[in-house]
Amino acid sequence: MLSVYRAASRAVRRDGFEAVHLLDARLATVGALVRARHGVPVSVTVNPGRVAGAGALQRITPLALARLDQGFAGDHGTVRLLRHQARRLPVVLTPSASTPPAEPSSRALASMSRLLRDITPGRLVIGVPWTADADYMRWHRDAVAPLLTGNPVCLLLGAPSRRQARLVFGANGLRAEYRVHTGRLDADTLAAAARCVDVFAVAGAPRRPQIEPDLLLAMAASGVPLVTAGGVRSSVLRHEANAFIATAADPLSLVSTLNQLLSLPAIQRHCLGEQFADYTLLQHTWDRVAPVYAERFAVLVGRPPIPVELRAA
Repeated sequence: MLSVYRAASRAVRRDGFEAVHLLDARLATVGALVRARHGVPVSVTVNPGRVAGAGALQRITPLALARLDQGFAGDHGTVRLLRHQARRLPVVLTPSASTPPAEPSSRALASMSRLLRDITPGRLVIGVPWTADADYMRWHRDAVAPLLTGNPVCLLLGAPSRRQARLVFGANGLRAEYRVHTGRLDADTLAAAARCVDVFAVAGAPRRPQIEPDLLLAMAASGVPLVTAGGVRSSVLRHEANAFIATAADPLSLVSTLNQLLSLPAIQRHCLGEQFADYTLLQHTWDRVAPVYAERFAVLVGRPPIPVELRAA
């Protein structure tokens, strides 16, 4: 935090920036210090999970957020949370936006290759993000995986540790039906996983999503078919447009949907994933988001845009 503060302060002092924008709410303390020292307005984009929790950072962040000038949030839940925890921070609801998946780095691809190196060629692989509530992972273990046809391997993404994965799935399961990726589930890791899996399956709300915009939107734009359980809520997903959303009232809906996808020829799954990605990138473009940011930035620096009807001829 100290090095980030020094770099930001040096940039404002040297280059004379009129405003500072934070892409991560965990840097709110740095933004508050920069604002107090240099008098520049500071805004922040707050993503789900950044201000909730019981850690020391989560307890300090709302206090720092209240000292900033503008907040941007992509969902109503985060807006409500900010209005409860940082009441003095003005918040603007911004639409979600997606970008084409980045080319994965050789390091991320090598990591995925090591996890799947002993898999027989042609065996199906399902990418499963680790959920915030481990009960969803146990439900996947007991009620979903045993009913899947084709004996697919489940690639667990973003697990907290291999020890935690062993506690949930057992040592034998990790050697046979599951492979575990631990650590951050960032854009590079997701892009590498998309090269290796046949389907993404989301059993519950993902654990600490680290991708901007949110993880579900990134998976929908990855080029791989996405299936979510009925309890997963997201405003960016549309059934049969950029994801298959299982029926909440039918616990076997996720299983049947996955089995139908896995029974398709590989070329059909690929085309389906591409259709999902095209829809996502077309519906959630940055062209819808940029004007919201631009207008608020202009107001913060004292140059609010004048409506056309009020401009002099």
